[in-house]
Amino acid sequence: MIVPACPEHVSFVHALWTADCNSAYLDPPDPGEIEALQAEGNLLLWMEQNTPSGFAVLTEWLPDVWGLREFAVQRPGQGTGQGRSFLEALLIEVFDHRHGHRLGLDCTADNTRAIRFFQKAGFVQEGVWRECWKRSDGHWVDCIFYALLAREWREERAKPSGRA
Repeated sequence: MIVPACPEHVSFVHALWTADCNSAYLDPPDPGEIEALQAEGNLLLWMEQNTPSGFAVLTEWLPDVWGLREFAVQRPGQGTGQGRSFLEALLIEVFDHRHGHRLGLDCTADNTRAIRFFQKAGFVQEGVWRECWKRSDGHWVDCIFYALLAREWREERAKPSGRA
């Protein structure tokens, strides 16, 4: 289940956001950033058995144009479906509850697991930003931009084999 983060979830989000497994792919949060995102209602949690197991940050870039700025789960790539279920809940949040027209995101070109994950979910590659992000070790990496339109998401969901 997806829920807005509460102040008591800030420590969980900080720990997952800054975990070693995420440091190569997520910008570290600025001081006070998590608290500000929580207050804005754009920090969302994935809950399993009333316990947070993932978080996402949504940003409205333009009216009805949303960005998935951060996305992390505790057990990525283990075949549990946790990430997919969380993403489906986020798509419902953006397209049904926030009436978004599109959801965009970027990931580093070397994050092959994220690339496969978002492509499988229906996101379309829209471009590559060359050397767009500088890692903490000083290394510049390319970022790939993806987006999913509400219309595409609804069409896929309407198919008998569509994502539910």
